[in-house]
Amino acid sequence: MTTKPYIHFQVSDHSFLRTFESSCIASEDLVWHRDEGERLVYVIHVDPGWSFQRDNQLPQEMVSNETVIRIKAGEYHRIIKGDGVCVLYIEEK
Repeated sequence: MTTKPYIHFQVSDHSFLRTFESSCIASEDLVWHRDEGERLVYVIHVDPGWSFQRDNQLPQEMVSNETVIRIKAGEYHRIIKGDGVCVLYIEEK
C-alpha cells in the first residue's frame, strides 16, 4: 500500500476533506495525476504558496474560502506545495 501525502477524512459517500501539511511531505510527493470522475474542490484553508496546476497551464494560487476548482474526469493536475497547511473539501460528481 502506498502512503498518501495527505490526511483523508470521509464526510459522505461522495465528499471528503484532505489536509496537506508541508512539514510532513516532500514536493515530489505531490505528483501529476488524474481522477476517474469529475471533482469539485473547495479551498477551506491554505497557508502561503500552495497552488493548483492543470496540464499545460500555469499554476493557480489557492486562496482560503475563495478558490473553487472544477476538475474534469481524466484531466491531469497536481497541487504545488507551499508553506504550512492546505485543507480541501472535495465533492465527487
